Amino acid sequence: MINRRDLLRLAGAGALLTACGTGGGSTPVQNAGAATPKQGGTLRAVFTGGGTAESLDPFGGGSPIDFVRNDVIYDSLFTLRNGEVLPALATTAKAEAKSFTLTLRSDVKWHDGSAFTAQDVSASLRYMCAPDRAYPSQLAAFLDVAKIEVRDPLTVVVPTLQAVGDPALFLAAFPAKMRKDKGIGTGAYKVTAFEAGREARLARFDDHWGGKAPADELVLLSLTDPQAKVNAVSTGQADYAGDIPFTAAKTGVPGFEVRTAGESARTAFGFVLNCTRKPFDDPRVRRAVRLAIDRQALVNSVLLGFGAPGNDLLCAGAKYFSGREPLKRDLDQARKLLREAGAEGAEITIRSAEWEIGYNASTQLLAEQLKEIGLVVKPQIVGPAEFFEMNAVSAANGVAFSGGAIPLAVMYGRLSALPPLALPDGSVRAALSTAIASTDENERGKAWTTVQDAMFDRGNTIVWGQADVLSLARPTVAGIEVRDQAKYPYLGRAGLA
Repeated sequence: MINRRDLLRLAGAGALLTACGTGGGSTPVQNAGAATPKQGGTLRAVFTGGGTAESLDPFGGGSPIDFVRNDVIYDSLFTLRNGEVLPALATTAKAEAKSFTLTLRSDVKWHDGSAFTAQDVSASLRYMCAPDRAYPSQLAAFLDVAKIEVRDPLTVVVPTLQAVGDPALFLAAFPAKMRKDKGIGTGAYKVTAFEAGREARLARFDDHWGGKAPADELVLLSLTDPQAKVNAVSTGQADYAGDIPFTAAKTGVPGFEVRTAGESARTAFGFVLNCTRKPFDDPRVRRAVRLAIDRQALVNSVLLGFGAPGNDLLCAGAKYFSGREPLKRDLDQARKLLREAGAEGAEITIRSAEWEIGYNASTQLLAEQLKEIGLVVKPQIVGPAEFFEMNAVSAANGVAFSGGAIPLAVMYGRLSALPPLALPDGSVRAALSTAIASTDENERGKAWTTVQDAMFDRGNTIVWGQADVLSLARPTVAGIEVRDQAKYPYLGRAGLA
């Protein structure tokens, strides 16, 4: 089942976040040719935290700082970069009908000095997929972990519950992080101190299989207030702040750089309509809403211009994404569709929280825009901690949502796992199954076209905008990159130039 932690990871992936320029102001800088960081020193970075709920368990915490911190402590079997799958702890994943075989690297050590082996892969997969965990890995829906076979120290056979044509993609995107114990991984940095909700201190792991990281130490600060992250950089407490408010980017901070992850790593902002409840069980009403929204007004008002209108399809920038022009606003046609569906004057509840900056503002503006076609929208604004409570999501007519350039299989696979977020359409289910199971590139491409054709025609996702992912940094910060998601950059190769 999809859970809050999975939803939190549905944010942008696939762009290099390094930049070097004059900095500040309302024009973010991006330059993939930034200076290489020097060896040594301490890099201090600040991200949105989760208070006492933060965890050194890579499958426990669900806040941005958890994802950033655990990405450098624990390595994955495969990683994503620029939307492509790259080998990491595993070198190959050979798919069979209902299983796949993993071949592992031979030069990997745990932070305690012991060798990383196939037995560790088996133990890690069983741990992350355990049904008694608060947040079992989404891989549990695909892997038959009880029947994993260790053939030799570097070879593992993993049975699957359904055909998976590209297992490396799933292991990279969900992701399959390897852990020996809490705080002990194979990553570029190891834990020296950790206080949930405040900070983590990480020392470079000199025996990392990928080579030594640039910085001697990473200090990761946890803050819940978006503006406080900006203040931490401007006052010298941190060198880098991830995911800053659009207002801060608009004004800039003298002497510092506002950076962008680029167009290919933008985050889709929008809503998912609940097709299990009226009136959105009727495709005419879903299309009426899409025709009624003023996308550019939302971009200008909510994103302050840092982005572009969306076309209602998720995963822009990812492989197989279908680029289409956004629907033009047509209030007359929207009203006509509502009349035909008998939905004039319908009252609908849209659930929102300020989990992403702009959720609440966009929900309020959506209510004003839909009033023009006769729909009565009642925004249901709640706190971030309760936002993804599944019973409440199921009871609402729609929910604010965002997601980045992650693989289509991950996004649509997760949405389809929960009825209130899924499109109940037989052709979509069949095409999605083919796209996930097929080992043929052309067949996969055609299946994804079918899925997106249906979503554009009668789907339940409204993507009104594609938002830039912005950060604030000292000009000397270099080597920050995205291996999974733009809002949670990888710091294993970052430092000061």
